[in-house]
Amino acid sequence: MRWIGRIMLFQGLLLLMLSSFPSKSLAQVLINYDSALHENFSDSWLKQKESVAVTVDVNQFPDASWRIRLPKGTGLFFNDALWEYYPSDTILVISNNAIAPFKNNEGKLEVTALKRGISVEEFSIKKGYFKTLNEVSPSENVLVKRDKDEIKNFFFIALIAVLFLIAIFRAFFPAIFGIFWNPKSVFSIEDIWESGSFSKIYSAELLFYLVLINMCTGLLVILVIHGLGIDFFGMGLDGEVEKLTYGWLIFSLMLTIITFLKFLWLGTGAFLFNLKKIAFPHFFYLLKVRGFALFIIICMLIVVYANNWVSLYEHFSYMYYTFFIIYSLGLIGLAIWLYKKNGFNNYHLFSYLCTSELIPFLVICKLLLG
Repeated sequence: MRWIGRIMLFQGLLLLMLSSFPSKSLAQVLINYDSALHENFSDSWLKQKESVAVTVDVNQFPDASWRIRLPKGTGLFFNDALWEYYPSDTILVISNNAIAPFKNNEGKLEVTALKRGISVEEFSIKKGYFKTLNEVSPSENVLVKRDKDEIKNFFFIALIAVLFLIAIFRAFFPAIFGIFWNPKSVFSIEDIWESGSFSKIYSAELLFYLVLINMCTGLLVILVIHGLGIDFFGMGLDGEVEKLTYGWLIFSLMLTIITFLKFLWLGTGAFLFNLKKIAFPHFFYLLKVRGFALFIIICMLIVVYANNWVSLYEHFSYMYYTFFIIYSLGLIGLAIWLYKKNGFNNYHLFSYLCTSELIPFLVICKLLLG
């Protein structure tokens, strides 16, 4: 009789343990579509991520439900119909009958999560039997592991390095520093025209400034590529700080080479239009305007990004319009100076600016925006 009592005691403990399990553990997953997810990219050459999609079978297990996990800022589509937009991280359970009207004649349905920069790790879809109340409870979100924001750490480390280089530049070349970083003469070209330091592009102080400006530009390029989820020729920039640093240095070098090519382009244009000594002040004046625009953008980025007022992606539009406005003002100042200094007629002036600045600028904008 003693062993019968032990069996009953064991059964009682087992029943107590089962009853203490949370009800969500009784959920049964019948089909997991996570492995079938695929990313869709934009048609531009930068191959920007736009959505994650998967084709599911609605007729299979018609009594089951759908459990879908979505990141914030995502629109959920069934085929081409918008189901709902979710401004925050969401886990929802939808009955199979609710989405059945969207299926095609074969019972297939394409489920799409639309968000710029989304990845397959952020989206999940499963079919099974779930407890609705427990599935949408806030405790479920705790199971989603949040990655460390390496891009923010990289940004502030790179910013400290840039500030250190600016301090070195000011200490060794105070005269050039005063010309480029004086806010009162940002849109003035006379100081560059009258200075004798701008006759050689390969002088130490000008090369230092050129590299410094391109490092700042490369830093913003890294943030844009990361924030928009752009697959830049297979170069992943979602890794650690060391990997981001290598990418930053590579982009800075590429931008420096492009800047030298831009100077050769200006020299060719000045030769074709029979303009003597115009390429140097033109080049360094717009470089000064570009440095001022970068200063404003980085200051905005520090305030907004450090305080998490808006997301990095939402800040990109402000960055773009800020640079566009300042650059346009710089072009207007250049046009006025060229008109007064060299006696351009309107047609000649417009042709020169289009050839040297507007056409390359619009081509770059077209490539970036797709």
